[in-house]
Amino acid sequence: MRTLNLMPFGFTPTESLVYQVLLTTGPGTGYGIARAASLARANAYSALEGLVSKGAARVDGTRPKRYRPEAPTALVARITSQHGQALDALRDHLAEITVPESPTIVEVESARGSLQLIAHDVGRATTSVRLLAPADAFPILTPSLRKAAGSGVALELRALEPVELPFATVTTAHPGHQWPGQPLVVVVDNKSAVMAARVGADVRGHWSTAPAFVAAAALAFERFGMEP
Repeated sequence: MRTLNLMPFGFTPTESLVYQVLLTTGPGTGYGIARAASLARANAYSALEGLVSKGAARVDGTRPKRYRPEAPTALVARITSQHGQALDALRDHLAEITVPESPTIVEVESARGSLQLIAHDVGRATTSVRLLAPADAFPILTPSLRKAAGSGVALELRALEPVELPFATVTTAHPGHQWPGQPLVVVVDNKSAVMAARVGADVRGHWSTAPAFVAAAALAFERFGMEP
């Protein structure tokens, strides 16, 4: 079994170990968790309290206390929300203290990362969003799209399969155009864009603010609205 590493998200190595033990052995007392993790009791209790404070574990009101893990899906959702808020705050702060950004390009290397990036951009849109994505990406992007729609942002949404949203129309794009997998094309405010392709579970592509890249993404989006 691979060792769980939560350190990139603000957890200590011991907290990562103890969370993995909670998941694999189930709820238990601090003493039991310490034995299962081969840790000194003081270290195990410290890690358990750290997990509780960070929303990765809960403690029952019994004596002795019993600790149980939060579900992995709940933990991932909490981390995603916290990091999204932190990124928003960082971007706002940097905008106050730096000169205007020069055009840049960033490689997109994961399905989750690409959708988080898109959701972040869409959530901050002020004028328009053009989005072409696989149908199963829409549930993840819906909160950001709903926020944009509520702010009066013009949405033009397309998918290769039928998708229904209660607040916007999603048209079916025409398949058959040459693309290395399922297309993922987004243009936000005509200032930033994503062009990527999904093959199986892998997503590869780029995000950029370069004007030529944004224009190319807009042309690609329009192309998928035309008969092949």
